Amino acid sequence: MRSLKQQITLLVVGAIIVMTAGFMLAVFFQTRATALLAAETKAMSDLATVEALINLQYPGSWKVKDGVLFKGNVKINGNYALVDYVERLTGDSCTIFLNDVRVTTTVRDKHGNRAVGTRASSEVVQKVLGAGQEYVGEAYVVGRKYQTAYKPITDDSGKIIGMLYVGAPRAIYDTILYSSLKIMGLVAVVLTLAIGLGVWVFTQRTIIDPLQEIIAGTRQVVLGSPGLPVAVHSKNEIGELARAFNQMVEGMQALANELGKVVSFAQSEGHPSAGNAVTPTKRKEMERFPEELPKGLNRITLEQVVRFLERNKENGVSSDEVAGGVNLSKVTVRRYLDYLEQCGLLDIDQKYGSVGRPLKIYRIKT
Repeated sequence: MRSLKQQITLLVVGAIIVMTAGFMLAVFFQTRATALLAAETKAMSDLATVEALINLQYPGSWKVKDGVLFKGNVKINGNYALVDYVERLTGDSCTIFLNDVRVTTTVRDKHGNRAVGTRASSEVVQKVLGAGQEYVGEAYVVGRKYQTAYKPITDDSGKIIGMLYVGAPRAIYDTILYSSLKIMGLVAVVLTLAIGLGVWVFTQRTIIDPLQEIIAGTRQVVLGSPGLPVAVHSKNEIGELARAFNQMVEGMQALANELGKVVSFAQSEGHPSAGNAVTPTKRKEMERFPEELPKGLNRITLEQVVRFLERNKENGVSSDEVAGGVNLSKVTVRRYLDYLEQCGLLDIDQKYGSVGRPLKIYRIKT
């Protein structure tokens, strides 16, 4: 069975985990969308840069002669210097197509060879060569996913004769994305642990400790001790419970005082009570104190303290020894000793040790 503290902590930490997971999921999709938008923007910018670079370096129009692609008078088929320079400049892979066939490229196949002679994907061909539109987005290039940008190449008559391509491997952006998520996940774990620890401490101090004090006081009452007021200053339900418990203890102490009066009256009349005969010693002992004791004290406990002091009047005892002898708390015993001192029934000596405060030794007057 889990304790109340564990249940509250699990509830709060569980709620935090669910909220964190939802937040990270939302951030994932937002970050992914932002990363894709940034990648597409970069691809379009790099494509424009490549086109301007080609036009500057190779003036003239695009054309096809005998199945070979030219830019002006420069043969493009197998012109790897151009695409390699673009790759070094932008960091993107670069390809020039004759229709849908790669005639020069930096893209390599699984064997490490340039993928010259391979064809573009059908999705790209349909949009760029078929519809004459630019294509920006994810596309498979020789079996690998890239973030790409394609643009149709036209000759002087406006006929589409090929495509210009730049792209970056999708793995680069995935690495950036998942690295960000790992950092956020680590931060989330640390925050969850910190909040969980805070909830644990807060629950212990504001709920568990006061409840345990009330439970201890209740057990003390059940075992026959008069019980002590619970020092709980909370203004919440725990505080209300503590105040109700204190009121109960006060009521029981008042009832014990009334019962003590009844017993004292019966004994003073010479009648046995609960099998205990009235002796002169007991009558003399009870006549020391007024019938009405101060609030919080009861006669039965007072008599226990007095009898213990009388048994040890020769050497005297400390308040700690009295507490151990009558099985009461030190705070309770001090209240009774202070009352006996006020009544003038105690002699108090100071016992000095090598260090610390002097120890009070109590002896009851005979």
